[in-house]
Amino acid sequence: MPERLKLLFVCRHNAIRSQVAEVLAHKISQGKVQVSSAGIDLSPIPTHIKRWANEINKDAAALSSTSISDVEGQPFDMIITLCDKSHQSLPELSYDTGHIRWNFSHPDNEESLKHLEIEIAERLRLLFLTKGII
Repeated sequence: MPERLKLLFVCRHNAIRSQVAEVLAHKISQGKVQVSSAGIDLSPIPTHIKRWANEINKDAAALSSTSISDVEGQPFDMIITLCDKSHQSLPELSYDTGHIRWNFSHPDNEESLKHLEIEIAERLRLLFLTKGII
């Protein structure tokens, strides 16, 4: 059996967009992808994001903000930045051999969070289809 694809989602604060991407990647790939997320300037994960994540995946209760420096040296097959600010602030990483740049707006309310969820889910489905994961 081939090794699982290892993804790293990076967003500036590792509080919302990267957490949403991490939870959705686990769900859509049904565990066939190893997923991590990290940020450059960490912020606490808002309660409504933890609540949303728990509704999507009961294992998501343990979400936490992780610094990009905490994942330094870990090998990833692909790094996906989720906003232009995170892309611009991303330090050069020795393991960054497959980088994808996505740009999502910060969700300010429930409606924009739902929109973010749909957009990320669709992109992940396409990515996983092209990689033969789903």
